[in-house]
Amino acid sequence: MNLVQKFGIAATSGAVLAALAFAPVITLADNDKNKGDDNRRASQRVEVAIADSGNVLVRGAKVTAISGSTVTAVTTAGASTLTWTVTTDSSTAFSASTGGSSSLGAISVGDTVSFAGALSGTGLSVKATAVKDWTVGANERSIVSTVQGVNSANSSLTITNGKDNGNDNKKVTTIQFTGSTIINGTGTTFGSIITGDKVKATGTVNADGTILTATSVTVTHPPVKLGDDDFGKKIRAWFSNHGWGFFGKGDNGKSGKDD
Repeated sequence: MNLVQKFGIAATSGAVLAALAFAPVITLADNDKNKGDDNRRASQRVEVAIADSGNVLVRGAKVTAISGSTVTAVTTAGASTLTWTVTTDSSTAFSASTGGSSSLGAISVGDTVSFAGALSGTGLSVKATAVKDWTVGANERSIVSTVQGVNSANSSLTITNGKDNGNDNKKVTTIQFTGSTIINGTGTTFGSIITGDKVKATGTVNADGTILTATSVTVTHPPVKLGDDDFGKKIRAWFSNHGWGFFGKGDNGKSGKDD
C-alpha cells in the first residue's frame, strides 16, 4: 500500500491537536463501523497519513517503550506491524483523552496514542509537534454525593448512591483519598470533612465500579439550619434552667410547660 498521500497537517499545535481528534485520515485497519463512540475514544482505530512534505499523522498507536523524551509505539494492520520512534521536546503539545493538557510523564507503556509531526532521518522516526494519549483520562469520572460516613483509618468516605440520594452514580459507595488527592474548599482538609457534607469527587473507579480513587475532591459544608421553633425552645430551656420561670417553666426549671 502506498502511504504517501496529499494530506497536509497544520503547523500550529492547536490545529494539530484538532487534527488528532477529528481529521479524516487513511484507514489501514479496523473498519468495524459497529463500534460505539466510547470504544472509539478509548481505543482509537489504527489510522496513518503521510504528506508529500513528510508531515505525518498517526492514530491508534500502542506505546511499547519510553526512553527519556522518546516514545516507541506500534500500529498493527492485519499481520503487518509498523514501529514508530516518536521524539518529543519542550515544544511538543501533549493532551489527554478528555481534551485537557497532559505531559510526557503521564504516558505509560500500553497506552493508546495519536501523534503528529514530521518524519526525520530514515525509517519511521517522527519529531512530534503533538501527542494525544487516549488512555489518560479515559476512565476518569466525577460524581456528586453526600457524605454518609468518614473512615479516618484508611482516608475514605462512605457516600450515598443513586439519584434518589443526590448521587449521580448508582454504584460508587466509597471515595478513596490518597496522598496526592487535591481537596478543594477554603480551609478544607480530610480531617474537617463530616457526615452530611456535600462532595464532588473526580478520579478513577475500580473494576466493579464501587470505589472511586479521587484525584480531586470539592467539599461543601451544609449551612447550619436552626428553625425559629428549635431556636426558641433552646433559648427558653436555657433561661428556664437558670431560674427564669417566666420563660415557660417554674422555679429552677422544675415546673411549668412550654406553650
